[in-house]
Amino acid sequence: MTLTCYYLDDSPADPRLPHDSGSPVDYSQVLTLGVEHWHIPVSSEGKYEEVDSIMEQRGYHYHNFVTLNKETLGDTLESMLDGFYKEHMHEFEEARYILTRHGYWDIRKHPTETWIRFKVGPSDLVIPPPGMFHCFMLNEKTDLSSMRMFLETPSRHALPRGEIADTNPYQIDYLKIIVAH
Repeated sequence: MTLTCYYLDDSPADPRLPHDSGSPVDYSQVLTLGVEHWHIPVSSEGKYEEVDSIMEQRGYHYHNFVTLNKETLGDTLESMLDGFYKEHMHEFEEARYILTRHGYWDIRKHPTETWIRFKVGPSDLVIPPPGMFHCFMLNEKTDLSSMRMFLETPSRHALPRGEIADTNPYQIDYLKIIVAH
């Protein structure tokens, strides 16, 4: 199963809206940029054998479950979403398996620097590579549950776009890999 991908429009409206420019992007372009994606049906029994297998293959040793909504986060939800939607990169894979509701990943297309958006929902396991500039946003329902996977202990350490991130070794390595493709 593929993701619905498109170029992000330039509207300053609420980032929880679809922001579809009307220009589709082929799913293969997202994969070429280094994003990995699996569609694994969510278990009604809370068993995640295929996800566990992927975690083991990739060397992940920790996972947790998060629910992002007003009920669980109260007044901190909006500030948390603001942090998610600031362009950033990580020095590690950011693995997310969506359990309920929908959200959007926005990724930078190199070398044009245009934004590509793809919608994720239940059963989507997405892993952007280290060094890729991206953002994440819930949809307009502002409610999503997911499993987060980590190599070691949980980390949300993000490097915002700027001189430090632009010259970070993970960003430089990521760009070398993309150019080679």
